[in-house]
Amino acid sequence: MAAQGIAAVIYFALCLPALTQQSNKAVSNPEIATADLANRAIGEHLPQVSAAILRTQIQQEQDEGKRMDLTRRLVELLVKGGRFNEALAFGSTADIRKDPTLAYWKAEALLGVGDNATANEIFLSLMNRKAEVMGINPDKIPLGLARSLRGEKRTEEALGILKEIPMNSTLAEDVALEKGVALLALGRTEECRNLLHDFTPATDEGKALALYLKALTAWREGNRVEAQKLFLAVPPVTPWCSAASTIGASLSLASPADSKNAKVQQAIDLLEKHLDQVDDDPLLDEQFLLLDQFYANASTPDTTMLKKWAEDLSHPTRSRIAAFYQGKGELRLSHYEKGDALMDAFIRKYGDDILADQARCVMALSRLQRGAPVNAIGLVADKTASPLRAKMAYLRGMANAGLNRKPEAKEDFELAASLDPKLTQNALFNKAVLVASTDKGALDTSVAARNIVEMNTGLPSEEMEFQIALDLARRSDPRGATLMARVADRASDPSLKSRARLAAAEWNMKSGKGEVADQEMAKAVHENSGDPEREEYLNVFLKDTGKRGDTQGVILAAQAFLKSHPDSRFTPEVRLKLAESLLASGDIQAARVEFEQLAYSGAGTEIGRRALFLAAQAAARAMDPASLDDSLMLLERVSEHGTNDQLVWQARLQQGSLKNAQNLPLEALAIYDKILSGGTVTGMTNGITRPDAELLAATMMAKADTLHQLAIKDPARERDAVKIWQQLATDPTIPIRWRTQALCKSGLILEKLGESDAALAAYYEAFKNQISTEPEQLWHDKAAFEAGRLLESRRQWNDAVALYSQVVAEGGPRAEEARARLSKLRLENFLWEN
Repeated sequence: MAAQGIAAVIYFALCLPALTQQSNKAVSNPEIATADLANRAIGEHLPQVSAAILRTQIQQEQDEGKRMDLTRRLVELLVKGGRFNEALAFGSTADIRKDPTLAYWKAEALLGVGDNATANEIFLSLMNRKAEVMGINPDKIPLGLARSLRGEKRTEEALGILKEIPMNSTLAEDVALEKGVALLALGRTEECRNLLHDFTPATDEGKALALYLKALTAWREGNRVEAQKLFLAVPPVTPWCSAASTIGASLSLASPADSKNAKVQQAIDLLEKHLDQVDDDPLLDEQFLLLDQFYANASTPDTTMLKKWAEDLSHPTRSRIAAFYQGKGELRLSHYEKGDALMDAFIRKYGDDILADQARCVMALSRLQRGAPVNAIGLVADKTASPLRAKMAYLRGMANAGLNRKPEAKEDFELAASLDPKLTQNALFNKAVLVASTDKGALDTSVAARNIVEMNTGLPSEEMEFQIALDLARRSDPRGATLMARVADRASDPSLKSRARLAAAEWNMKSGKGEVADQEMAKAVHENSGDPEREEYLNVFLKDTGKRGDTQGVILAAQAFLKSHPDSRFTPEVRLKLAESLLASGDIQAARVEFEQLAYSGAGTEIGRRALFLAAQAAARAMDPASLDDSLMLLERVSEHGTNDQLVWQARLQQGSLKNAQNLPLEALAIYDKILSGGTVTGMTNGITRPDAELLAATMMAKADTLHQLAIKDPARERDAVKIWQQLATDPTIPIRWRTQALCKSGLILEKLGESDAALAAYYEAFKNQISTEPEQLWHDKAAFEAGRLLESRRQWNDAVALYSQVVAEGGPRAEEARARLSKLRLENFLWEN
């Protein structure tokens, strides 16, 4: 192909994308609520994440109207991101006919892939119908029509359409640039130069494109020096501008057909410098093709840079294309053994890539030129799905002709001609083929409990108010602390006042409010001075200040109290404290003895049942088979209680965990199902307490985890696990830490199942959940890093950078890790901030 022909092809390839390029802004529907995850992702400069969320929502949405709205938003987003083929995969022809907005974005996508005729039909239909496109300036429709007409080489008609767009249109900048391209296509360079001279773009991209058109004008007029100067001056406001101006500057320096020319090496240096800084560049294929042409005609061809890029796997797109051209270059240099080896390796690694078929064609042509048709014919066997089927048929025909297989050769040539009539005339073809809470339950929601408090009948009312406070505290509800303090201040009974004070101190201690706890305990001691037994009882609890080293002091004080006062009314509470301290110190057997003794002495009481449950937990900690059986037996005794209160549900949950520890997952599932079947409604129903939200969440999580483990042998169980995690994640009554964990886990499995869009959507939703405690922070950060890893694996570098930047900005425990990942990504992929 002549130099002018190559340059013309590249010229037209450059013009089209430049003026159909869309900025990556938010979708044109400002009414969408800020809570919408897809819209939120766009606002955070995460278009790939937004697209993944929308694709997932489209698959899940049953309502046709809502699904169409999601489809419309997704197609718009994909087009604005330059992902035209993906956009065209959504929405049928019928959808386009009845939905002007979807039709418009489909037409823009068709322009992007070069199907100008179909785009023309859609734009013309929208104009004739005077259709209103949601969020789109009406002048964009004739502008799109003009672009499609120019793409069909109907450039005079395109100019006529552009003249009908008002000069005061908000799209005046786009219209002027499009006119400039049309004038250049018609060879009217002087008119184009005059247009650009009087044109003052308002945007940075408009200024860059106007300068690019001025450079093209100079090049078309043969003024290569001026063209080179202008091309090099084009600011790299977008990756496309940078790539296109590099190609233009290279062509201005030299023609690819030139040889023994110092300018050729300068052009090679310019292209190599640009390619050394990119990976998935908008015009990567065109740049490599041009560089290959320069290499072919240079006096000292060199494949050093191609080898370097091919081996640099941190830039996978560039590596793949460079590997192809490296092999091709070695064959051209008659390094046949090396070239064949490189091409063979390329085909093995990228067998389904279009370049793999090109590699087969290059190898076949090389072997034909070496007089080895028998070694060529196997490379170009008929592949009905290959875009290069016609070229492969032509080469196969040449090989068969060389082997004197005339009928086969004739059949191959006829197939090639029928697939691509140009092959019969194009003489260049031979050269260019190319869990949760326990105890009594939600007393604060019980009408009967509230009525007893409101009766204000002295001790009964005060005791019930205290029990409500304790129940709130067990569920980590901060209202419990306030209520306990009120009971401690107002109670008429000294014993109740002391118990409330003690409970308030324990609450504050567990909440990290040590100072407040000390004050509460001091009040309790002061109020009970003169009662040695009570003072010793309180002293047991005063020994526990919340520090790890306090445990031994509590144990000694409790043992001394039980020895001195074996029949004290405080014995159950002290023994419980002793057992808990022994368990905390690691003396599991001693703790279990105390728990079981307390359970025996308090049989039928609330504290006795609580001790039984804790004894089971102590036995489970030993993790030997006999102890696990003992724990299950103790838990069953708790579960046999007449009323299904929270302690019963907690015991059943613990049983499920132990069944899993015994490698009996099906029995564990049966237990979890029993809890969940009793938990369709929380609170009291017909006198039976249902599991509260915390316990339900823990049970659902345990069930899903068990199903996930079963999936090792039965992969179908993964879907069941994901279904439960997603049910958990979408229940607003479930505490947010459980929802975040469920989303993250479902994302990991969805990714394993090949549903990367749904996985990315789950990770992002988990990351966007609010956090307030350390467990939530753990899953929050994990979700962000899993999403970042997935984006990196998809080579969606900009979204990954935006996501890691959010983690850094939050300043959480993994902020420095995110900062390091961010720096690495930017260095490896040249993602510099403006």
